[in-house]
Amino acid sequence: MPLRQAPLPRQIGRGPVLKIVAKRRSRGAGGRFAKSLETVDFWKNGRSGRIRTCDPCVPNAVLYRAEPHSDKKAAYSVGFDALQAAEPRNFIPVKTGLETLILPAGEAGAEAAARRLAAGGLVAFPTETVYGLGADAANATAIAHLYAAKGRPAFNPLIAHVADLKAARRIGRFDARALELAEAFWPGPLTLVVPKTDDCPVADLATAGLDTVAIRIPAHPVAQAILRAFGGAVVAPSANISGHVSPTLAAHVASDLVGRIDLIVDGGPVAVGVESTIVGCFDAPMLLRPGGLARERIEAVLGAPLARPSVEAESDDSQPLAPGMLASHYAPRADVRLNAREVAPGEALLAFGPARLPGVDAAAAVMNLSPTGDLDEAAANLFGYLRSLDARAPRAIAVMAIPEEGLGEAINDRLRRAAVAR
Repeated sequence: MPLRQAPLPRQIGRGPVLKIVAKRRSRGAGGRFAKSLETVDFWKNGRSGRIRTCDPCVPNAVLYRAEPHSDKKAAYSVGFDALQAAEPRNFIPVKTGLETLILPAGEAGAEAAARRLAAGGLVAFPTETVYGLGADAANATAIAHLYAAKGRPAFNPLIAHVADLKAARRIGRFDARALELAEAFWPGPLTLVVPKTDDCPVADLATAGLDTVAIRIPAHPVAQAILRAFGGAVVAPSANISGHVSPTLAAHVASDLVGRIDLIVDGGPVAVGVESTIVGCFDAPMLLRPGGLARERIEAVLGAPLARPSVEAESDDSQPLAPGMLASHYAPRADVRLNAREVAPGEALLAFGPARLPGVDAAAAVMNLSPTGDLDEAAANLFGYLRSLDARAPRAIAVMAIPEEGLGEAINDRLRRAAVAR
């Protein structure tokens, strides 16, 4: 039962608007028409609703989406080539219940997103790192729906996104070092974990019962517009099924979450391509998760090295201190083999740099994160290329070695988590 485009009675915003609903064809005196199947639970009755998309990086084939229209310039400019094509396979059944609206970025899209958030809805939107799935940070019911939509462990804390430092200080207490980092790197791909304020409005469910709160000010103009229109904190983990590869395009979000969320704001491809760096502002500032801001830049501001959490703190058996700390995370369906020196029959290759590995000519598919060895380019391509290779249903994905420096630390962190046995 494919998902089809349903025309809206009027345009919203500056570009075409799509409403994605599950439809059933029916015949009657008036001819064929489409009827929404909002009351059908595909899991319980064994039927599967399937999304198809024309995007080569999405494994579930044709969700037509509007090209983004925005009168705001992107916070970052990207000059990389278009993603390499891969043949889609392996359709995934999706539980369909909600009607998921897809709007282009712009003033009307931001206002629609703010209205949905205020009503307790779930809204996916672009940040400079990856697409986030937003819910009102003060609404425990909305957050519970977010956990359910993602299939996310309820003990894994969420990041509260705010528009400015004044809003951040309403929910968290900043010591001198935390304030120094905030002023140096916000807005941008840095999350700070700080103690909650006494009257912190963020729901306990979002902080997983911890006395701390993770806060970020995103730099992306679409995220900023939504946060300012909403006027409060928005928790926004990556907009994908928990543990899947993170989304860097609106089509990636739709692949996982159409029928589970209310709205997707399409702002085009993101620039950074990996999640934010997370620093815990404890007695000694601690790198809880490598990400889109290199460790070296943070340490240069602090004038001291960042501490690292213990191995036990990053296991799946302990309560995470911050998002993204589960041992198994960011995983495609295919197994991932790291530091590959050759390509085995049936494997796809995620390459890096100009070198050619033995067996590459017989690989199921090959995509190169950066033929020139540029780590910024590799980070921006990482999740999209993993999704595209996974769509080829290879025996495994072999990954060439990537330097453990700059953004390479974050790339390798995501790849190690993707490779954990599950």
